[in-house]
Amino acid sequence: MQVELGEQLRDARTTRGLSLEAASRAAKISQGYLHKLEAGRVQSPSPRVLQRLSEVLGVSYRRLMKLADYLMPDEGGSPGAGAIEEEEAMAQTNAKSPTNSELARLLESVLRELVGVRRAQKALAQALAREK
Repeated sequence: MQVELGEQLRDARTTRGLSLEAASRAAKISQGYLHKLEAGRVQSPSPRVLQRLSEVLGVSYRRLMKLADYLMPDEGGSPGAGAIEEEEAMAQTNAKSPTNSELARLLESVLRELVGVRRAQKALAQALAREK
């Protein structure tokens, strides 16, 4: 199952437009460790790491735990297939959130507009002062 886990992580990361570096930094793990996880070369990733990756990549924590063989399909108290599919659908909805680079571009655009507004305010204040 480790290969499936790695594929899920890589697919989620690339879908969100994150580089290995950006995803690993956000999850507070090394870039090399994330690369090994994606390649299926980590036998027992920490549940804490899986939780952080779940949040960064928008993948259901339960799904990552299942792919890492921490949860068995029929384990008592675990949700049925329908509940897991519902969690995965919600995670996909979250995956449509803007990436950090998209947010940075939007912020830069807003800042440019604010600079323009401030210039216009100064020009208007000067024009009003001249009229007096």
